[in-house]
Amino acid sequence: MKKYLISFLFLPLTFISFAASKNSLSITVGAVQTTGNTETTTFSLETSYIYKGEKWREYLNLSAIYGESKGDKTAERIEGSTRTERRIFPYFLFWDINFYRNPFQGYDYSVKTGPGIGRYLFKRDDLYLSASYYIYRVVNKLTNEYTYQLLDKRYERYFLHNIEERFKLRITDNTFLRQKLIYRVTSRSWQDYFLDGKVAVENKITKNLFLQISYKFTYQNRPVEKGIKRLDTIFLTSIKYSF
Repeated sequence: MKKYLISFLFLPLTFISFAASKNSLSITVGAVQTTGNTETTTFSLETSYIYKGEKWREYLNLSAIYGESKGDKTAERIEGSTRTERRIFPYFLFWDINFYRNPFQGYDYSVKTGPGIGRYLFKRDDLYLSASYYIYRVVNKLTNEYTYQLLDKRYERYFLHNIEERFKLRITDNTFLRQKLIYRVTSRSWQDYFLDGKVAVENKITKNLFLQISYKFTYQNRPVEKGIKRLDTIFLTSIKYSF
């Protein structure tokens, strides 16, 4: 089933590629150091595609982390997301589809989809700040090792409320700072919440080549099992190429 879900994420890109006149594609590879439920040093791959129309925009992001140590799997994290966005400046409306897999957090897979609305608070060439709210319908399949401690079953279904803030700053002509913070709370309980954040600094080496240093964290207040740590972090040094 997972291969059909991942293939579905590529559908918007398939249709857009025939009509796109303004688009961008980037590939990022790098070394990863993780702490929390996974402690390893390994490699990562990330791709990002953006179609920029006058009123409509499409986003597609795919990332994967995988590592082994002495023949044992030490890290596996797959994320995919697609967004269709309609801009009515300074507002924007959108619909998201997300896929997530991380067996070390207890998730065989997680699928989220739903609508949202956002607003640009600042939007200039050197400064960008936006805030948005969106609600997802979530379906999680837990791994065989874990069952949700309150429901005692391998599938979770709930609504997820999200409040997101994004910030971008041009520090110099060749250096950028990007930051994103998301607070998520489920429909089951206000104590059942998540925090996701990312901070990245990019330095342009050539017209298309960038050096990127980033820090990413995921916090879950109620893990699916007591043995799972609440906080996962990723520190990444990578090379990014933009087409």
